[in-house]
Amino acid sequence: MRRDLTVETDLPYPIADVWAALTDPEALSEWVMPVEGFEPVPGRRFRFKAKPMPGWDGVINCEVLEIDPPKRMVIRWQGSRMRSPTTLTWTLAETAGGTRFRIDHQGFSGPAAVVSALMHKGGWRRMAANRLPARLSAGTT
Repeated sequence: MRRDLTVETDLPYPIADVWAALTDPEALSEWVMPVEGFEPVPGRRFRFKAKPMPGWDGVINCEVLEIDPPKRMVIRWQGSRMRSPTTLTWTLAETAGGTRFRIDHQGFSGPAAVVSALMHKGGWRRMAANRLPARLSAGTT
């Protein structure tokens, strides 16, 4: 069984500011989780590293697959408890009031797909609705 998820939010900030929050390592560390080795360059491998929790060591191994500034970035995303990598796509579109931010996270598979997708969807919703706007209101680099 395969599960995919989508989260979308409108942000009252210019697309350039939102793009900076997606591609600056310091900003990413603030609204997603601490990041090591990130650069917005195809082929770049990096990882997010958070506090370990029961059943998870806190590490997400990633690779930038595609980048189309300031509209789209595609990342391979694989947590230590995931059987196979998933694909995370961040897409930005200008709106009359700012920027529409869309998160597509695809490829959750196996017996734990439903639970894993639900957990990720809740996390992406919190990040897109709360943590990213908080970072943007504080100013980007």
